[in-house]
Amino acid sequence: MRETEAAALHTTPVLYLSTLSALERFCAQARAEGRVALDVEFVREVSYAPKLALVQLATTTACAIVDPLAVADLSPLGALLAAPEVEKVLHAAHQDLEVLYWHTQALPVHLFDTQIAAAFAGLGEQQSYPRLVERLLGVALPKNERNSDWLQRPLTPQQVAYALDDVRYLLPLHDHLCLRLHELGRLAWVREECARFEEPERYRRDAQRLLHRIRRRHSLSAQGMAVLLELVLWRDEEARRRDRPPGSVLRDEALVEIARKAPRSAAELRSLRRLPQREVERSEAALLAAVARGLARGSVEVPAAAPRLRLSETEELAVKFLEVCLRLLCKREKLPPSLVATRAELESLVRQYRRGQRAAHPLLSGWRRELVGEELLAVLRGQRSVQLDPDSARVCLTPHHA
Repeated sequence: MRETEAAALHTTPVLYLSTLSALERFCAQARAEGRVALDVEFVREVSYAPKLALVQLATTTACAIVDPLAVADLSPLGALLAAPEVEKVLHAAHQDLEVLYWHTQALPVHLFDTQIAAAFAGLGEQQSYPRLVERLLGVALPKNERNSDWLQRPLTPQQVAYALDDVRYLLPLHDHLCLRLHELGRLAWVREECARFEEPERYRRDAQRLLHRIRRRHSLSAQGMAVLLELVLWRDEEARRRDRPPGSVLRDEALVEIARKAPRSAAELRSLRRLPQREVERSEAALLAAVARGLARGSVEVPAAAPRLRLSETEELAVKFLEVCLRLLCKREKLPPSLVATRAELESLVRQYRRGQRAAHPLLSGWRRELVGEELLAVLRGQRSVQLDPDSARVCLTPHHA
């Protein structure tokens, strides 16, 4: 970015939105432009739901800070998030979208994540926003307010400047990345990957998702999983009632220990190790009631993760070979392998191929099929060979001629 362009961005009007009508006007402006940059500041460690401290927005003509401590009704922002005609540009969007869903209940659509786009553009995986701004736009962002208290009021001028920088450069980044992706023929791949943020399952807080977040749950029997489910539901409701993070009520390890031992009495509960006695005393009756409900439930309706099957020796060799092929293909395309496929996905591909199954598979649909899926299938069929070119010393996949 030329110095004059960077300077022009800092002359863009800055708005501090502390009323519903002001927020409505800015969201209408964003709708008219069809594109808006978005970022949020939040605090997760002190409450049941993340506390939304700031929302930063930018269009091509203005930057704005929304003060959610002053504007209780964020419905215009929710409507903007759900508007398919407006493209929302964020960086590392996952946590920000979760927090916004908490406070607007709006399912976001038409998103563009500049971190994902940078990976597809061959700029590296998990690129930070400051690094990307400096690399593509030539602007070094200050880091002095990184650990700031965003819930304090009034905000300092330094805080305002730092917060606005988080959105000020998102639209120029979007322009640069779209140009690169268009030249590489990968813009549609990024759109497809970002569409995963639109899946409602990402934002639901139901029993199954709560249970599957518990570490070490796989060590439990079916009966233990039933007890754990009841304990998790109790903890979530108790954390909501106290407005505290669930882990501050009882840690995951404590829940698993109670579920494993399934104490029937206060004496049995208090004898368990590594349980905070103050919490046990406070919630003794509720914990024993949750255990009793779990024991009565048995294993009915308990969501359990599908078991990970052990690979045969032949399958293990095939997976290792596919890992090599995946690295070769990704090196050719200047993409990180972890962006394209996981070890578990390669295992399931080998297992499906060996059993002649034709079920849907992540590597055989969308951009992954186009990039590596067909090539990996060809390897399994013996239609590709791995060869070392003696002249260039390059390892590559080539068609195999019988």
